[in-house]
Amino acid sequence: MTAILSLASAIVPLYAQTVEVALVETAFDGAYAATRSSELVISGVLDGLFDSGLIGTNSRPVLGDRESFLGYAPGSASVEGLIDYVIVVLAEYGQGTPVPECSYRLVRVRDGKELARGRVPVAVPATTSGPEIDKACSALGSAISAACGGVLRGVSASRRKYGYEEA
Repeated sequence: MTAILSLASAIVPLYAQTVEVALVETAFDGAYAATRSSELVISGVLDGLFDSGLIGTNSRPVLGDRESFLGYAPGSASVEGLIDYVIVVLAEYGQGTPVPECSYRLVRVRDGKELARGRVPVAVPATTSGPEIDKACSALGSAISAACGGVLRGVSASRRKYGYEEA
């Protein structure tokens, strides 16, 4: 059986897309960083990528603004890390709000081309308890992953059909 699998993998090229999640968080007063909630958003994105058969990785959330989100370009670390795509997330926190409103961009590392962009409204937790807030943040990440996953599946199908990658 092992020999058959080895032969099959030699004939059919195996390819897994690697996606990095980079999150920029804003705050109402410039001093508050809701890193826990942001980490849960990232976790939701990574879970969705994994469930779709993609390899996901992430960097730590950074404090920034809309301009840093829009100006984000994959750097040499992404190229050297063999990252194919980056999902850039902007988590915008209102005054005392533990659940952010999120915008996202899907960027191809090879050429920096933006393949998708969108916005996910705030997920309202059922209660103000910690576990409900955690679920709401994770649900935001899942929604971002689902939106970007459709684009990534299309790019993957293009690669299989034509032997190259076009979005």
